[in-house]
Amino acid sequence: MAPAIGRLLALSGALRAALIAWGEAQDALLAVRYTDVDYAVFTDAARFVSAGASPYDRATYRYSPLLAWALLPNVLLTRVWGKVLFSAADILAGWQIWRLAALRGATPARAWWAVVAWLYNPFTATISTRGSCDSLVTVLLLGVLLALAAGRRGRAAVLYGLAVHLRLYPILYAPGIVLHLAHARLARRAGADKQQARAAHGRRGPARRPRWACWAAAVAAEGAAFGGLSGAVFVALGGACFALYGRPFVAEAFLHHLGRRDPRHSFSPYYYPAYLAFMPWQGPGGGGAAAGAVGDVALAPGSAAGAAAGLGGPAAALVAALPRVDAGRWAFAPQAALTLAFAGALARDQPRCWLLTTVAFVALNSVSTAQYFVWYFSLLPLVVVQLPWPPPRGLAAAGAAWVVAQLHWLAWAYALEFRGAGVHLALWGAGVLFLLANVACMWAVLDATGSDGGGGRGGRGAARAKSRAA
Repeated sequence: MAPAIGRLLALSGALRAALIAWGEAQDALLAVRYTDVDYAVFTDAARFVSAGASPYDRATYRYSPLLAWALLPNVLLTRVWGKVLFSAADILAGWQIWRLAALRGATPARAWWAVVAWLYNPFTATISTRGSCDSLVTVLLLGVLLALAAGRRGRAAVLYGLAVHLRLYPILYAPGIVLHLAHARLARRAGADKQQARAAHGRRGPARRPRWACWAAAVAAEGAAFGGLSGAVFVALGGACFALYGRPFVAEAFLHHLGRRDPRHSFSPYYYPAYLAFMPWQGPGGGGAAAGAVGDVALAPGSAAGAAAGLGGPAAALVAALPRVDAGRWAFAPQAALTLAFAGALARDQPRCWLLTTVAFVALNSVSTAQYFVWYFSLLPLVVVQLPWPPPRGLAAAGAAWVVAQLHWLAWAYALEFRGAGVHLALWGAGVLFLLANVACMWAVLDATGSDGGGGRGGRGAARAKSRAA
C-alpha cells in the first residue's frame, strides 16, 4: 500500500474515533441525540439474541439476524462496538475504492482524491459513526466489483449473495452483472475464434451461429452460473435464518421492504400522494374516517387534515372527494425500466452502470431518505476519476443543482418538523425539484462519459474539453 494512502486511511480512522467520542458526549449532554435511532434497535435485537430469544422480538427490527449477531459485543463488551465496526467498514471501503480507481486507469493523484471523496465526505463520515450499518453492504459490493475486475466470478457471486441477504437493493445490479459477464464470455470466444482462424491457414471452419444466438447462449450460461451460485448463498443464509426464527424473519427482513408504505415526508415524489391516501379526510357532511396512525405518526382527523396537508378549504374539499390512490405502488415500473436500460447500455462499465441504476432507484423509490444516498456515494468516485478535469460545465451545473435542490427541500422539512407548519404540498414540490436535479445529474454523467458502456474516458463532454485544450 502506498504510504500516502496508508496515512489517509489512518487519519480517517482518527476522525471517526473522534466523531464516536463526540456522539457519546452529545447523547449524554444534549437533548438532540447524535446516535441514529436504528442503532438502538440493533442493540436491542442483539440483547434479545444474547438472551436466547429472537431479534424480531424487538419491534421495528427489520434486518437480517446476521446483523444482530455481529453486534452482540454491543451488549457483552461496549455499546460503541457497532459504531467501531461500521467505521472500520468505511475505511476498508476507502481502500477498495483506491484499488478500483487504480484498476480503472486512474493516476495516483486521482485515485487519492477518489479515496478522499469517500472517507472525508461529511455525510459518509458521520453516517457510520451515528450507527448506520450500510457501510457493511458497501464493502461487500465493492468486493464484488474487485472480484469481477479480477475475473473471479465465484468470489463475486458469493459476496453478491451475502450482500442481497443483508439488504435487498443490490438485486438491482443482477442484470448488469450478467450482461457484463456475457460480454466477457463473448470477448474470450472471439479471441479463441481468431486463433483458430490463424491456425486454419485459410481452411474453412465451422459455420458461425447468428449473433443473437451467441448472445442468448452467453447470457443464459453466465446467468445460470452467477445466478446459481449467488442464489444458493442467498437461499442457504435465508434457510438457516428461517430455521431459527421462522416467519418473522421473512416478514421483517424481506416482505416489509417489498411492500413498505410510509406517509411520512421524504424525498420521494410519491410521498405526498401516499400521505393523502393515509389521511382521514372528512367530507362536507361531517362524516369521514376516524383518526388513524401509521407507524408512530398520528394523523389528524377532520378539518385539521386539510391544514396539515397544506390545503385550503376548497382544495381540501376537492381532495376529500377524490379516491385514495397510492401512486407509490407503481414505483417499481419506472425503476425496473431504468434498471434494464442502464444494464443494457452500460454493462461493460459496472461502476457507472451501478451508479446510475442506484441514483435512479433511490430518486424514484416510494420512500427516499438521505441515508439512501450512501448507496451511491461509494460508486461516485469510481466514475469521477474517469471524467475530464475541470469537469464539463453541464456536469458541474447539475451537481450544483443537486446540492441547491436538497437544501431547498431541507428548508421546507425544517419548517414542517420543527415549526409545525402545514407545508406538505410545498415540501412535495421541493421533492419533485430534487427528482429533476437527480435526472439532470444522470443525464450529465452520460453526456460526459458516453453511453456505450465501454468504461473508457470519453463522451461529448470529454471531447469538448479536448477541443478547448487544443
